[in-house]
Amino acid sequence: MTRLFDSVPASVRATFAQEKLGSLLEDSTYSRELLWTLQVYLDSNGQAREAARRLYVHRNTLAYRLERLQTMLGCDLKDLDAVIDLRLALEFYHDGLLENGGNDHVKVATGARIP
Repeated sequence: MTRLFDSVPASVRATFAQEKLGSLLEDSTYSRELLWTLQVYLDSNGQAREAARRLYVHRNTLAYRLERLQTMLGCDLKDLDAVIDLRLALEFYHDGLLENGGNDHVKVATGARIP
C-alpha cells in the first residue's frame, strides 16, 4: 500500500506519523510497548483475542493497553478512518526507520522529531 505514497516527500510522511502517533514515539519503554501493542493489534485486524495471544498477555492487559492507546491518541480503535490513519502512520514510521538505517532519532525539515 505504501508504494502509492512513494512520491510523497519523506518530511511529509514523517510529519503525518508524528501527528498520528504522537506521544507513542517518545523514547520510553512504556511508549515503545504501547507502539508495539498497537502494531500487533492492527496486524491482528482488531481481534483482541488474537492480539493478546501474539503479545503473550492476558486479554484484560490488552484491554487496558487499548484503552490507554485510545486516550493517548485521541481516537477510537473501532473507527475505520482512525485505523486507516494509524496503519498508514505506522507504515510511514517504519519506512522512515529503514530509510535512515534504523536511526530512530531523525529530524525532518519541519523540525518534528520522529523517533
